[in-house]
Amino acid sequence: MSNAFPRAFQLLACAAVCAVSTTAVHAQSAYPERPVRLIVSQAPGGSSDTIARLWAEHAGKAIGATIVVENKPGAGGIIAAQGLLTQPADGYSLLFGSVSLMVLNQFTYKPLPYNPQKDFTGVAMLTTVPFVLSANPATGIKSLQELTDKAKAAPGKLNYSSAGLGNSTHLAVELLSKKLGITMTHIPYKGEADGILATIGGQTEIMAPVYGTALPHILNKKLNPLAVLAPQRVPGLPDVPTASELGVKGFDNMGWSAVVARAGTPAAIVEKLNKATEAFHQNPAVQAKLKTLGVIPVSGPASMVMETTARDVAAWGPTLESLDLHSK
Repeated sequence: MSNAFPRAFQLLACAAVCAVSTTAVHAQSAYPERPVRLIVSQAPGGSSDTIARLWAEHAGKAIGATIVVENKPGAGGIIAAQGLLTQPADGYSLLFGSVSLMVLNQFTYKPLPYNPQKDFTGVAMLTTVPFVLSANPATGIKSLQELTDKAKAAPGKLNYSSAGLGNSTHLAVELLSKKLGITMTHIPYKGEADGILATIGGQTEIMAPVYGTALPHILNKKLNPLAVLAPQRVPGLPDVPTASELGVKGFDNMGWSAVVARAGTPAAIVEKLNKATEAFHQNPAVQAKLKTLGVIPVSGPASMVMETTARDVAAWGPTLESLDLHSK
């Protein structure tokens, strides 16, 4: 009888563990059993919101559930990130991630109340956004070499617009300037539209807006395209070379979007959402819509999101730290 209780205890413990394991497996295999929430850090109507809703619609059909978009704008994405971190790591709350939220914020907001590389796990890459380095035609600058020559001849005389201090349209030009060994004066504006109008109007000479914003002004001859800051040339500007083609490396995926979940989300759920994103990318209607938005679809395994984050932190980090953006 002395061994009866320990033996019974072992059996009960084993049964309990098995029950918990079975429940966990069921929860993952049955996912999703209710609507899924996608938190977006931008207000409704913008490019990011449009991409998020497009993904939610098609990925929702692929997994057999409604994916509801919840907009939580403000504080550079911090509000949205914190909104995810208040929820369980069960795949029912997701976050529309971006290069700003995953990479730039850790250099522009200190202390940052979340850690992108520890608090999140990647679900799927969605898109990359090319930037087009552009000049006001009145400058006579028609190539990257001409920009370099003019800037070196008069350091600091050329002004460039951005959509705001620390915005990717600011940092792209700043990083490019460092690689070219030139100095230009940064003039931040309250949004990309104001910045590009300043360049068109001659208040500044240079800007690197996103492709979708730049294209109509380039086609109307209001801007001269100098280089595409992206891994490859863009369809609407086939004759405009990439910075890499011109010998300036390090401008792959300057702007990108992805879906992320809380760290600890079961791998089976992440994989299911990643496969749904593959179907999203292969849909002809999705491809056509993304083309009109001026973005390029990016496919890959879930791990690609955090790999891209780590790569960009390493690539941008020294420049961002030298700008000391958080103290301004």
